[in-house]
Amino acid sequence: MDLSQDEVRRIAVNAQGFDRPRPARPNLGHLRRVLARVGAFQIDAVNVLARAHYLAGFSRLGPYPVDSLDRLTFREGGAYEYWGHAASIVDMSLYPALRWRMTRQERHAQWTRFLSRVQTERAGYAEAVYADVAERGPLTFSQLLDPARRPKDNSRYAAATILWDRGSDGKTMLEYLYAAGKLAIAGRSGFNPLYDLAERVIPPEILAAPATSTADGQRELVRRATAAMGVATVKEVADYFRMSVADTKARLRELVEGAELSECQPEGWTSVAYLHPSASAKPVRAAAVISPFDSLLWERARVQQIFGFRHSFEIYVPEAKREFGYFVLPFLLGDRLQGRVDLKADRKTRCLLVRGSFAEPGTDSIELALALAGELRSLATWLDLDDVTVSSRGNLATALRSALRG
Repeated sequence: MDLSQDEVRRIAVNAQGFDRPRPARPNLGHLRRVLARVGAFQIDAVNVLARAHYLAGFSRLGPYPVDSLDRLTFREGGAYEYWGHAASIVDMSLYPALRWRMTRQERHAQWTRFLSRVQTERAGYAEAVYADVAERGPLTFSQLLDPARRPKDNSRYAAATILWDRGSDGKTMLEYLYAAGKLAIAGRSGFNPLYDLAERVIPPEILAAPATSTADGQRELVRRATAAMGVATVKEVADYFRMSVADTKARLRELVEGAELSECQPEGWTSVAYLHPSASAKPVRAAAVISPFDSLLWERARVQQIFGFRHSFEIYVPEAKREFGYFVLPFLLGDRLQGRVDLKADRKTRCLLVRGSFAEPGTDSIELALALAGELRSLATWLDLDDVTVSSRGNLATALRSALRG
């Protein structure tokens, strides 16, 4: 099957949950369905606007109750934190499909070297940390009875070995036990994870489910990744849940042979792509600011290929060298990424600051500004801010100011 560029773009946007009007009063059920649709919300510490995992729901639902995601994750058992694409809030139904990753992490050479070194220096420390959490959890690493802080000068360990070049063996031990599935994150204190025994966080029926083989778990991740992208190459499917290309290729071949997926050739693509049966190329009427960590944007080469949009992430670029800004959100209008805005929530003045606003070449600036103004007003309300102010930076600034005054 051949797909046109327009069809591919609409499929990609629809598959990411932008295929229906926003609900008038979004609730926990709507958020649960969005997470099930995309599989995972990436977590990031940057809080200049709102943390990335909260923004994913807003982009698709509008101003949903902001505490719903914490409720879903830490009280309702509908989601959990783990390594999905990166550090992520993952749909709970994917827990069995990721258990092979926990087993693999437990045996990973990087972790076994860390455990060997700690056992030599502090015999029994791994068991002591687990017992401390079992007795007093949930705990942050600083609340451990013995956080095993290390001297700042760790030069006797290779700087490239990140698990050894750390300020606290207790923190790293908690991260190991979490990666191996023995602990889970039960909440957060500020942004610091609170670790507890997995059996006190993950619903018992999920933990009691029969073990899933590595191949079966990977197949389910590939199913969910292709459903969430609609159409994708091997590399793009592998990136979605950070699987190896070799494993992904093997699972895709099996799913094609089982008639669960089909191969296709999108217009202009040099690689064969895989099409999910749920893929829809119906017209899209979305209008949404998109977090730079959103699953729609995870694979930058894919974004360039499908949308003709260069997704630029400049947080780590020196300010003088930034083209667009510090925390820049692309703006999706219809099925195209038509602009971008550098945003900051100034909580002291209760104002949403638009520090830069930019239209992509060939867009209708008036139409774009009107749609973006409505989205920014909604975003400000959701963040409990009173006003939106627009700086003069960017080729959309004049039109956006005018639209906000209207």
